[in-house]
Amino acid sequence: MINMNKSIIPIYDDLNFILQNCEGLILDIWGVLWDGIKVYPDAINTLSYLKKNNIPVILLSNAPRKSSIVTKKLNNIGIKPNLYEKIISSGDICKTQLTNETTNIKGNKYYFIGLEEDNNLLKNTKFIESPSYREADFILLTGPRSFNDKPEDYLNELKACKNYKLPMVCANPDKIIIRQNGKKIFCAGAISEIYENLGGEVQSFGKPFNNVFIEAINYFKKINPNIKLQNLSIIGDGLDTDILGGNSVKINTILVTSGILSHTFNTKYGEKPNMNLFNKIISSSTHKPDAAVTIFKINF
Repeated sequence: MINMNKSIIPIYDDLNFILQNCEGLILDIWGVLWDGIKVYPDAINTLSYLKKNNIPVILLSNAPRKSSIVTKKLNNIGIKPNLYEKIISSGDICKTQLTNETTNIKGNKYYFIGLEEDNNLLKNTKFIESPSYREADFILLTGPRSFNDKPEDYLNELKACKNYKLPMVCANPDKIIIRQNGKKIFCAGAISEIYENLGGEVQSFGKPFNNVFIEAINYFKKINPNIKLQNLSIIGDGLDTDILGGNSVKINTILVTSGILSHTFNTKYGEKPNMNLFNKIISSSTHKPDAAVTIFKINF
């Protein structure tokens, strides 16, 4: 492991410290490689360096859509498919679990909450959209309907769904992301949290749940059957998703401080947090990383 003493979490300016004995990296996408609109300045060069040095990379995203769509979006901003081995999205896992009937969801009519562009997640399956929660069997939640919405905007709607005892399927456990300009965007996890607090039943797919991490680890084992978990790392900006999930499968965990926690740390992109504040935030969390880095970058 990188750090055996989690009472002291080091913060680095780059990722050079992980390169020795590194057999694979699992990367969060949003908050590490891009902010949903623009690629981060060092992301492509760093991915290229990892590729040239034969360090395999798997992108693990809580995007509530098929990985093929994520691939196209990344390709459009210069992150080409040859720079990584595979993308695993929470949307993929959600669709697979529903279609394979490995959930406790009954019926095939779903009431959709999310961006219209994500309403094709269950296309070409047995599931069909119901225009009203009154005729639905469950809620399919991919996020807010607009990036300008707040979770509380959905309170009355969620109360109505709860009255109909609809279970919720959440295809993105993330609660919030941060643009490079500092704007907060709320995600599906913030809405599902309200539904849970109302007493509603929620099934979530993606990080931090083991299924996505195990799929990634198994893929690395196909590349190298002798791979060691202590030589695998996840790099992400979420304590409750990336770090919690990485800890649960006993791989190295590296927190990026310029992502969703930048507001908490009161830092701009690339700035190192105040150590007292950093230690206070980390100490208050039950999910501790092995190390932290300001941005996804390798100096070479």
